[in-house]
Amino acid sequence: MKKKKSLKGLGARYGIKIRKQYTKVHFTLKQKRTCPQCGSTRFGRDAVGIWSCKKCLYKVAGTAYDIKV
Repeated sequence: MKKKKSLKGLGARYGIKIRKQYTKVHFTLKQKRTCPQCGSTRFGRDAVGIWSCKKCLYKVAGTAYDIKV
């Protein structure tokens, strides 16, 4: 049986196309990333376009939902 992706918070509202786009962005945003400086997995988004490592405090500017280093 194939596991379905979670669409928590939206329910049956907004139409299928919007829910699929939301799911894609949400999973892209929440995936684990490694710090390009120290290699730690504690690398995440602080604000729109600002990504930082919680271990070495390395900061870099990127795109809104993903980082291109």
